[in-house]
Amino acid sequence: MIGDLIWSHGLDDYLNCLDVSSSGPLIVGSLGGDAAIIDGDTGEHRDLQRHEMGVLSTAWDPSGQRVAVGGQDGTVRIYDPMGGQIGQINTDDWVNDVAWSPMETILAIASGKTLTLTDADAQVLHRCQPRSSTITSVAWATTGLRVGSAAYGGIAWYDPETITDGRPTREHEFKGSALSIALAPSGKWACAGFQDATIHLWKLWSGDELSMSGYPAKIELLAFDPDSHWMVSACLEELTFWDFSGRGPRGRTPARGAVHDRHVTAVAWHRSGEYLLSGGADGRVVLWPAPRRRGEEVEPLFVHHAGDTVSQVAWNSEGTALFIGCADGRIEARALEI
Repeated sequence: MIGDLIWSHGLDDYLNCLDVSSSGPLIVGSLGGDAAIIDGDTGEHRDLQRHEMGVLSTAWDPSGQRVAVGGQDGTVRIYDPMGGQIGQINTDDWVNDVAWSPMETILAIASGKTLTLTDADAQVLHRCQPRSSTITSVAWATTGLRVGSAAYGGIAWYDPETITDGRPTREHEFKGSALSIALAPSGKWACAGFQDATIHLWKLWSGDELSMSGYPAKIELLAFDPDSHWMVSACLEELTFWDFSGRGPRGRTPARGAVHDRHVTAVAWHRSGEYLLSGGADGRVVLWPAPRRRGEEVEPLFVHHAGDTVSQVAWNSEGTALFIGCADGRIEARALEI
């Protein structure tokens, strides 16, 4: 069950970003513009420089030694775990997403229509040619050899080692506006959720395509479990679990879970892949077991009432506690008993 409160901290507005490093600290940011690095065990925090008009994106590097914070002011700052600023990148538009390469310390920045790649010290390596529309999400292949940017028309992939003219190495085209990217940890699949209520899949790197439709609204949340067996998608108040084992989800009936009274706002898999957290606009945080089989109705293990719209959920690095971010700017750490 979701247990006792360990600590809590408050930001000045809607808690928009929450990311946990491999070594334990959290980075959090609000739409009001404040950001902080928080010790995951004690709740002690270090305030960072404000981003006027709001923090839109945050990400720790794989080592937990650097964190990037991007805002609507077009600025990305890189900090060490103590809050010391390492460098700053200025862009011409608000920063929708940031993501570190899993193998090398390269930072991908989506600002407006442009993808920018920098090194760990904020030195610009490449500014890619602008996409035809705003980039909504970026994600790295598990090898670290390619980075993808999602925008209207599909996903464009770039190879940092061979970029010469800022053009993509490969494009997975699809008519519609891509809102999110999820890459399977196995490196086999790339998935995107679209504004037109579809999920589009590509096999990496054959390019074989598959679409899943029939959803009643746009798809903004996708997440693979650590074993790449299940991918969860959230649409309104329902979760759908697609089986990606073996040949993938084609022709397979997904498992489903529906407990939230309003739309799901956040999802996070446990490091074991045995549990999933979901947060909703109804103020609930739900602990789910991973599905046992395709087509089943998944029943929750526990429901916690956070008291306000839940904007973010995450596990601590050990998987023994969880973090809950809310629309009122509150961030809580709670014990977990499973």
